Amino acid sequence: MLLMLAASVGGCGRRTIGTAAVEGEESSESSAQPVEYIYGIPMDESAAVVVESVADVYEKPDVSSARITQVLCNQPVQVEREEGGWAKVRTVSGLTGWIKSKFISDDVSSISGRVFTYKIIVTSREKTVYSNPDGGITMVNAYMGTEFYAFNNISDAYEVFLPGNRTGWLKGSGIIRIPVGDAIPVTNADDFASTALKFKGMTYMLNGMSALGIDAPGLVYICARINGVNVPITLEGQLNTGTQIDIDKTQAGDLVFLSRNGDSEDRVISSVGICIGGGSYIYAGRKTGYVAIGDLYRENPDGIVVEARRIFN
Repeated sequence: MLLMLAASVGGCGRRTIGTAAVEGEESSESSAQPVEYIYGIPMDESAAVVVESVADVYEKPDVSSARITQVLCNQPVQVEREEGGWAKVRTVSGLTGWIKSKFISDDVSSISGRVFTYKIIVTSREKTVYSNPDGGITMVNAYMGTEFYAFNNISDAYEVFLPGNRTGWLKGSGIIRIPVGDAIPVTNADDFASTALKFKGMTYMLNGMSALGIDAPGLVYICARINGVNVPITLEGQLNTGTQIDIDKTQAGDLVFLSRNGDSEDRVISSVGICIGGGSYIYAGRKTGYVAIGDLYRENPDGIVVEARRIFN
């Protein structure tokens, strides 16, 4: 049994209907107005979608402040307020921060309010969206975990809505097609590990989560997401997900956690990796500077494995 499913609030593929009561009126079935929610983001006047392939979300409305996460093209965000060319937003992962206003649009028609035939999820490290079924100009470079809604297809080519009232085509491998209202199918631990291996050698980027740069929790989050599992995006949250297991019982797909000061009483968890079998794991190393393979029983520059957790049974 899967321990944490993508059908939970904010997980993969969730598309639910809630209600919002009219201010000043008694909340009742007759007075409530239906509001669509996508990954916990209400599709109301506060909704927006990301128009860039990937965009940074900062702690403050200042590019010199800390990047706290990233958001992918066509993802919804909830805008809390805007000031000076910036918007404070809540992301589908639950984090709140500041994004440049030019990277989002309040036209959410690419994800809501239209008739869609399929949902298309990018499962390769990167996938190009073209202007026509056989190629043409590049409309957007979509990274793993990006989702689009299709309204037309020719064989294995799907025409999808893009932000900015545009359309484009995705074709071939590196994508999956699911019904509009379905969650991303749950795969298995081996597929989870194989997905992570697609990032081997990619550049480390603190709080990144794409092939342009990724950190250890981001690697776990995005790889789990496209395998139908919802895990927190933070290291602390991932440390409390799933079930704790003995390190010597780990297998492919299990999470392992590293500490720079070993398994002492005052240990501090510094990183997370994904077991790939054979006593090895893959992780985005802050000290190594890229996504690397580690030995389960040997210390590396980012620490040594001190804990393991299973998110697949």
